Amino acid sequence: MDLPESLQFLLFLAIFPLVGAAIGWLTNRLAIQMLFRPRRPVRLAGLTFQGLIPRRQSDLAVRVAGIVETELFNQHLIQEEIRKIDFQPHIDQLARNLIRERLAPKLRQIPLFGNLVNESFLVSLNRMVRDSLARETEPLLQRVSSEVEKKIAVRRIVEERIHAFDLDQLESIVRTLAHREFRSIEILGAVIGFAVGLVQAGLLLLMQ
Repeated sequence: MDLPESLQFLLFLAIFPLVGAAIGWLTNRLAIQMLFRPRRPVRLAGLTFQGLIPRRQSDLAVRVAGIVETELFNQHLIQEEIRKIDFQPHIDQLARNLIRERLAPKLRQIPLFGNLVNESFLVSLNRMVRDSLARETEPLLQRVSSEVEKKIAVRRIVEERIHAFDLDQLESIVRTLAHREFRSIEILGAVIGFAVGLVQAGLLLLMQ
């Protein structure tokens, strides 16, 4: 059964927003795919095509490493974090181990002097050792943390790790982190394409 011309015309107009939505979605999806593919440079009609991330992996590594070093790891961050650690319980335990498990048995073996090694003596000796260790802890931590900062080259480590990423692994990480955003971009492309199609259909309708 043939449809009336007016209905055929309306159906024809309906194609515009549908096609526009399909083109908008497909275009954005293709743009997202081109972030990662082609993996290797492909020459076509005198032009070279390669995915943005594979092409810029080295530059990406340098930039991310710089951001991590300057924004996330300031000059004395490692020192500050090390100095936040409460070493006092470890100092107390170390003093007890030194006095009661190592030194006391040897002192008790000394003729005559061994009889003087009682609980009161060990407590006093433990306190002296503990206080001495506590006084040395702060300068030692300062030296150790300074050496750690010198040895740990944050920029170099991050840059080397990103350089070493397999492209499939890198794509998986990016897609995992930006899955919702990529999906929103695809949907937005369909919405914009649909809106453009409506405008085209409206203009055509006005012309009629």
